[in-house]
Amino acid sequence: MKVILQNTISLFAAACMCTACNDGSIAEAQRLIHPSGWHKDSIVTIALPLTDTVHYYDMILTLRHDDDYPYNNLILSVAATAPSGVTACDTVEYRLTDEREVWTGKRGGRWFDTRLGFRHRVRFTQSGLYTFTIAHLMRHETLPSVGAVGMRIEPTE
Repeated sequence: MKVILQNTISLFAAACMCTACNDGSIAEAQRLIHPSGWHKDSIVTIALPLTDTVHYYDMILTLRHDDDYPYNNLILSVAATAPSGVTACDTVEYRLTDEREVWTGKRGGRWFDTRLGFRHRVRFTQSGLYTFTIAHLMRHETLPSVGAVGMRIEPTE
């Protein structure tokens, strides 16, 4: 019962964070990661209501990490489930530093906010709630210095 309640609360919180932002996104949500680190078994779940089945959109993963993040890359497993229940899964690797080993994210205080292009020019063929699950596939069980992980949907330019 406790797990069901936690999942319901998490889903509700993710849905509440979805916004039609002034910055061009049609939907976005982030999930905070526990300060002790992002454990391999802690799958981030984000639910976004998407209703436009005509236009094309870019799917962008968002990552917040600090200077103590111990790697220059991040390997993720990402699954997207449509309202019909059909799921598409992918494994992706991102480099988080440039050739000089400097973080590529935008710094805001202690955190670096990085936008990681996931899918370009996607059309959502069904109107409804899409669920995204994100898990890290890094070598170590617990990934330190990650503050948040999210998904952002914005119109393709």
